[in-house]
Amino acid sequence: MKRALLVSALFALAACGQNGEPDIQPGNAWARPTRGDAPGAVYVAINNKGSADDRLVGVFTDRAAMAMVHQTELVDGVARMRMANEINVPAGEQIKMVPGGTHLMLEGLRAPLQVGDKFDLVLRFRKSGDKKVNVSVVEADRQ
Repeated sequence: MKRALLVSALFALAACGQNGEPDIQPGNAWARPTRGDAPGAVYVAINNKGSADDRLVGVFTDRAAMAMVHQTELVDGVARMRMANEINVPAGEQIKMVPGGTHLMLEGLRAPLQVGDKFDLVLRFRKSGDKKVNVSVVEADRQ
């Protein structure tokens, strides 16, 4: 009986290990300066060092009225942005947001972004919850 319980427990532990957990680590967040009431764009690297996928499902900051995930696509030679509801972050991989690709759009900035500014951004993940990252505003040619 004890042996049967031990074998059952070992199988249960092995099954839990196969499901795994994500280990989301955002970093290297930056933005370019803005002018007037123009929207801002933030670029960030998201590492998932865990053994399970996760999904970026929301973005929040006090610096803007609205923050959202955008993807840039080429359609008939014209670059177009579209809002992305969620972004998959596969286990063991890195998602790197870059100009001309996936980025975080900040609409309704409370003040223009200026070189040297720093502000917090919260990334909300389906499994990992909220992860805060600090954004640095840098000159356009620095990245």
